[in-house]
Amino acid sequence: MAFLSCSYEENIKYLDNSFKNCADIISLELNLEYMGDSRGKIYFVESAVSNVTIRKVVLGLSDVFPLETMEDVVSTIMTGNAALIIDGKNYALKIRSDGYPGLGVQEANDEKVLRGSNEGFSDSYKTNQALIRKRIRTPELKIEELQSGRRTKTGIALLYMDTIVRKEVLAEVKKRLKGFETDGILDSGVIEQLTMDNEYSPFPQYLTSERPDKSALALLNGHVVILVDNSPVALILPVNFSSFLKATDDYYNRFEIVSFVRILRYIAIFFAVSLPALYISIMNFHPEILPPDLISIFSASRDGIPYPVVVEVLVMEIAFELIREAGVRIPGPMGNTIGIVGGLIVGSAAVDASLASPIIVIVVALTALCSFTIPNDEFSSAFRLLKYYLILWSAVFGIYGYMLGIFSVLVHLCGLKSYGFPYLGPMAAGDIDQYHGERDFILRFPYMHMPFRPIFSRSGNRRRFRNRR
Repeated sequence: MAFLSCSYEENIKYLDNSFKNCADIISLELNLEYMGDSRGKIYFVESAVSNVTIRKVVLGLSDVFPLETMEDVVSTIMTGNAALIIDGKNYALKIRSDGYPGLGVQEANDEKVLRGSNEGFSDSYKTNQALIRKRIRTPELKIEELQSGRRTKTGIALLYMDTIVRKEVLAEVKKRLKGFETDGILDSGVIEQLTMDNEYSPFPQYLTSERPDKSALALLNGHVVILVDNSPVALILPVNFSSFLKATDDYYNRFEIVSFVRILRYIAIFFAVSLPALYISIMNFHPEILPPDLISIFSASRDGIPYPVVVEVLVMEIAFELIREAGVRIPGPMGNTIGIVGGLIVGSAAVDASLASPIIVIVVALTALCSFTIPNDEFSSAFRLLKYYLILWSAVFGIYGYMLGIFSVLVHLCGLKSYGFPYLGPMAAGDIDQYHGERDFILRFPYMHMPFRPIFSRSGNRRRFRNRR
C-alpha cells in the first residue's frame, strides 16, 4: 500500500504514470490562491466530472473527503469522482461529483405496479440509495459501501436498519462479500452466485427487486439489501419459500383480496410443476383414476399421434419454451406479439397435422399460464426446470415416480437455508416466533393482527405496530 508523500512532485509523477495511457483522465494545474502560495493539481474522468463541480470545489472546498493512500486516489478517480493533490500535503482530497452518466430513475420493467410507487431502480447505486433513503428518513438506516473486483472496482452498498437487523446475519453477509476475489462484478447476479448457501440448488436464495418501496419494506422487516453499481436489481436476504410468492402490492390492498390471490398463486405453483407429469402418469399407467367418459375423450384425442405420450409432452413443452424465449429476446412490442401469435399458430398447426392432441395443447398452455402468476421470475424458473424432472420420473414409474419426485424436492427444500434461516419457514420451525409468521403466509391477516415483524428481525425489536385507538 503506497501512502501519499509530502513531496508534491512525487505524488504527481506517480499519478501521471498510473494514468499515462488513459485518454479520458484529465489533469489540471491549479493555483490555490486562497491557501497562500500553494498550488495543486486535479485529476478526474472527463465524462464524469463537470466544470461546474471543479469550479465549486476550487472556490469553496465543499463536499470533500481526505484520502491517504495512492490506491484510494486511483480508485476515487476511476469511480467518477475527482482527486485534488495539494502541494506540501501528505493527503489528497476526494471531490464528489455526479459520477458517470446513467439512465436515471425509471419504471421497473419486470415488476408490474398495480398499486404503489412507479419509481424503479436505475443503474447507479448512488441513485438507488437515495431512492431508499427517500422512503426511510431515519439515521437508523445504515449504508456501508464496499468495492469488489480486482479490475472493475465495482461499488457495492450494504443497507440495513441498525436497530432491527440481526447482527449475526449482518456479520455473515460481510464475511461472504469479502470471501472471494474475482476480476470483475458487472451485475448483482454475480454477487448472488458467489455468496449463496447452495450453488447447486435450482431455487433462488436471494429475493431480487427493481422497486425501491419493496426494498424499503424489506429493510423495515429486518432484511439486508445489497445494491451493486451498474445494476438496477437489488438483492434482499435472508428469505424463505413464501417470500417469493408475496408482491409489494399485497401490503397496499385489503387482506381479503390479497389472501384470495395468494391462494391462487399456490394453486398455480402446483399446476405449473405437476400438470404435465400427472397427465403422463394417468395416460400411461393409471387411467382408472379418471371417470371412463373422460378417459375416452383423452384416448380419442390421441388417435393418429405417431409417438408416445411422453414424447408428445416434451415436444410441445420445448416448443412453448422456444416461443417464450423468442418473445423475451425480440425487442419492443413485437416480442409479446410473437409469444401470443406463435403459440396459437404452433398449437393449431400441431393439432391439424396430428403431431399433438388438443388435450396436450391445453395442458401445456395452462402450465405456462400458471408459471406466469409467480411474482418472482427466478423462482418461476426453478419450477420450469422441476417440471421436466417430474416428467422423467412419471414417464418411468407413473404416479409412484411422480410422488418420489415430489418427495425428493421436499427433502431438498427441508435442507435448504438462507443465512441460517430454514427455507420452508414459516411452514417449518413456525414455533420459533410463536407462529406470528403464519399470519402473513398463504393468508394475509389484517394489519391490526400483524403487530410483529418477521423472524428475520432482531428478537428484541420485533414489534412494528401498536394500536392507539
